[in-house]
Amino acid sequence: MARVMVLNGVNLGRLGVRQPGVYGHISHAELADHLVETGRGMGLEVEVRHTDAEAELIGWLHEAADAGLPVVLNPGAWSHYSYALADAAREIDVLI
Repeated sequence: MARVMVLNGVNLGRLGVRQPGVYGHISHAELADHLVETGRGMGLEVEVRHTDAEAELIGWLHEAADAGLPVVLNPGAWSHYSYALADAAREIDVLI
């Protein structure tokens, strides 16, 4: 079974609580469960992770790059200003 990493960054652990009128009422845990089940139905092993620590997210990107894993990345606000995250993401062959 092919493995895919779904990596979520800063504040995404607050889904369902933080501004539900903007970000929805589904929690991060519910979203993660949905992604795992949907992936399983497609023959994929989906691993969902969340962190509010930029260095941890960069470490996960390095881990995925070293293993040749595809990544679905939602870095949250870090997408606006993190050069370090952008550099780490460039190592991923399949980045969505």
